[in-house]
Amino acid sequence: MLKKILIASIFMGIITGCQQDDALPGEDLTVTEIVEAELPQTASNFILTNFEGEVITSAFRINDGGTVSFEANLTNDMNLTFAANGRLVAFGEDGAEVDCEGKHRRHGAFGKSPEKSDKDHPKPTLLELKDLPAKAVNYLKEKYPNNEILKIIFLERNELNQYHVLVKEIGIVVFDDAGTFVKLKEKPERPCANFQKIEIDALPAAITSYIEANYPDNEILRARKGTRNDKVEIHVLVKEVGVLIFNGEGVFIELKTCGMDKD
Repeated sequence: MLKKILIASIFMGIITGCQQDDALPGEDLTVTEIVEAELPQTASNFILTNFEGEVITSAFRINDGGTVSFEANLTNDMNLTFAANGRLVAFGEDGAEVDCEGKHRRHGAFGKSPEKSDKDHPKPTLLELKDLPAKAVNYLKEKYPNNEILKIIFLERNELNQYHVLVKEIGIVVFDDAGTFVKLKEKPERPCANFQKIEIDALPAAITSYIEANYPDNEILRARKGTRNDKVEIHVLVKEVGVLIFNGEGVFIELKTCGMDKD
């Protein structure tokens, strides 16, 4: 699940430089798809340090009236939102300005809709552990004593106020405003957690032949092999194409460009 990433630079590349004009009425907002190398270095370092066995499926630069932010989407459906300087400011769907294809969430982040103001739906407030209710702190210490807390945000949305805690190797732990546990927003086990990097020159001939025949002008960036749903798979990132998934014998299964965590 949320594990230290072997990727920030693994499996990225999907469709570069794609400008999308998807601003809400009256808003000066542009979304540009970027490659991992165009993320702030601080953001790349955070992903590299805190996730493992996940794939960055897409990343975007968002300019909202001059305020720049970045979003990265991983294969476990986790969204990470960074400020212009690369500091993590939000995570999960509640922190997402755009979806994994770069489309603006018209009723998405923080429940905001065009007729609602930022006063009605403010963006997440970053907190420290000492700011959590004691009940929530005790829950985290009891359930996850050995897991690092990566970030805490408070979401204030009319009658639904919640604390969202990003716990390393666990996911998003949600509490209500009194500190009572609400839910865990990520699966405790990830389907691709056991995948390991393999060298490109070690790929089966069937895979390299398939890629040469279908994407002769696109570079193979990285590959990994493991078991998902009890079946051996090989995932190959091809620049400006996406993640090609093959079975253990090298037979093509499907192309993934947005959210691979679909069982």
